[in-house]
Amino acid sequence: MIEVSRVQLREIEIKLDETIKRLNKIQKNVFNSEIIDNADFIQLMQISSSTAKNWRNKGIIPYSQIENKIYYKIEDIQIMLDIHYRSF
Repeated sequence: MIEVSRVQLREIEIKLDETIKRLNKIQKNVFNSEIIDNADFIQLMQISSSTAKNWRNKGIIPYSQIENKIYYKIEDIQIMLDIHYRSF
């Protein structure tokens, strides 16, 4: 049996709180912007670049392209997620 002292437990809680704050800050930065690029979209959705390309080609997600750079509106991402939402 592993015993954790109160001090060790408190240190873990502090580290978890710091991690949660950092994640919340990252999430707020993404959702406070009106558009994101393809790299951010891939990271946000945790998909591959080929999946993002397939979604664009199938018309699943609207996008804008300026030369080789692809952009998505945050509002369009939310709409896509709402359309494909399945409740159980």
